[in-house]
Amino acid sequence: MRTYLYEMVTGGGAMLPSALIQEDSCLNELADFHQVSNLITDGAQMLRQLVQLYLNLPGIDVWVSVDSRLAEFGQQLKGLTNDAGVSPMVLFAEPQTPWAVFDECCLGADRTLIVAPELGSLLETAVGRCLAVGGNLLGPDRRLRELGIDKIALHRWADDIGLPMPAWGILENGKLTGKMNAEDSLLKPVTGTGGVGICPLDLEGPPGGIWLVEQRVTGIPVSVSVILTDQGPVLLPPCYQDLGGEHGFEFTGAWLVDDVSHQSRAWRLAEAVLNRIPLGQSRGWIGLDLMLGHGSQEDMLIEINPRITASIEVLSDLEAFQPYQWSRFTNVKELMFAATTGKWLST
Repeated sequence: MRTYLYEMVTGGGAMLPSALIQEDSCLNELADFHQVSNLITDGAQMLRQLVQLYLNLPGIDVWVSVDSRLAEFGQQLKGLTNDAGVSPMVLFAEPQTPWAVFDECCLGADRTLIVAPELGSLLETAVGRCLAVGGNLLGPDRRLRELGIDKIALHRWADDIGLPMPAWGILENGKLTGKMNAEDSLLKPVTGTGGVGICPLDLEGPPGGIWLVEQRVTGIPVSVSVILTDQGPVLLPPCYQDLGGEHGFEFTGAWLVDDVSHQSRAWRLAEAVLNRIPLGQSRGWIGLDLMLGHGSQEDMLIEINPRITASIEVLSDLEAFQPYQWSRFTNVKELMFAATTGKWLST
């Protein structure tokens, strides 16, 4: 089975933002992913982890594309091997024609796994392009992607079904709707990723555009990764999130939750979300960002990530772990093999 692993920042989509998000009031100055070095670093680490993981899945041929300006990184990927000495097939994509190699790989692969930022319409555009050329996508269905991409849609959905999220409102062209305390609120791009563009809301606000305004909540930020298989979702061990950056909201790292109470609370809330979330025929990896409050009654959903998340770097290193719903141990290799092929390594 050929599996194409596409990570947009490093994979040949580097010139896409200027064409796709020019209307986004937060991100219209991002003309090239290569302007933001941490996006390249994070994308490269994630893609390297994915390539090494898939190389060790039995019966999987790994294809990957790399931006031609990252030739050294592409050579590093070519140097990765599995126990049989097999390396991935690496194709180099020119930034002036970012879709050429992408289309070829989507058409030729049995499965395509897309990792793209939710910024603007980037993730949805890449998914749509893959499906348009006849690719077979490994990822979330449309409705699940919508909830992960559009933060206003996520809040409305959570309100409708009674899932706990921070109080929220909308700031449109300087006018705020919703009963928000501007002095204790955050301004978030409606579509965004990794905390990019989040900042405290000042009294004047931005000059224009549509923004999500969210009440600032305190607590312990954690994430729960979920691998969706044909036998249902599997909740992986929760991870603490380290946040930093200019305003203190950008993702900078993760490590395993070592507090039994925190683990239990994170799993219970994640299960409540998964019981209501529209999974459809979704397969593969998604992530749930949560905030554990001072007590379990204050625990909240913060965001849904409809893609591979950075926690894969922590969880893939575990030889074995016991998921929330299981009485036996497993690992990321077994679960991603099941999500990709519909089969299980143990059977």
